Amino acid sequence: METLFLIAASIALLAIAAAGIYSILLMRDTKHVLNQIESSVREISEVSAPLLENSGVITGKIRAIVENVDGEVTSVKGALDSLVGAVNELVELERRVKSRIEDPVMETADYVAAIAKGIKTFLRVLKS
Repeated sequence: METLFLIAASIALLAIAAAGIYSILLMRDTKHVLNQIESSVREISEVSAPLLENSGVITGKIRAIVENVDGEVTSVKGALDSLVGAVNELVELERRVKSRIEDPVMETADYVAAIAKGIKTFLRVLKS
C-alpha cells in the first residue's frame, strides 16, 4: 500500500510539475501578447496626440466662427427689421396718398370726360 501511495504521490507531483511548466509557457505567451498591446497603445498615443491638439485648434476656430456668425445674424436681423419698418411706412404712405388723391383725380377725370363729351356733342350739332 505504501508503494501505491508513492506511485500516486509521484503521479500527482508530475501533474503539478506539468501544470507549472504549462503555466510558465502560458505566461510567456501572455507576456508576448501584452508587449504587442503595449506597442500598439504607444503607437496609437503617438499618432493621436497631434490629432487631439489639432482638434483643440479646430474647435477653437469653430467656436470663433460660430460667434462671428451669431453676431452677423444679429446684425442682419436688425437690418431686416429696419427694412420691414421702412416698407411698412411706404405702404402706409401709399395708402394715405391714394386715399387723399384718388377721389379728386377721379372727379377731375369725370369733369374732363364730361367736357370732352359736351364739346364733341356741340361740334356734332354745329356740323348738322
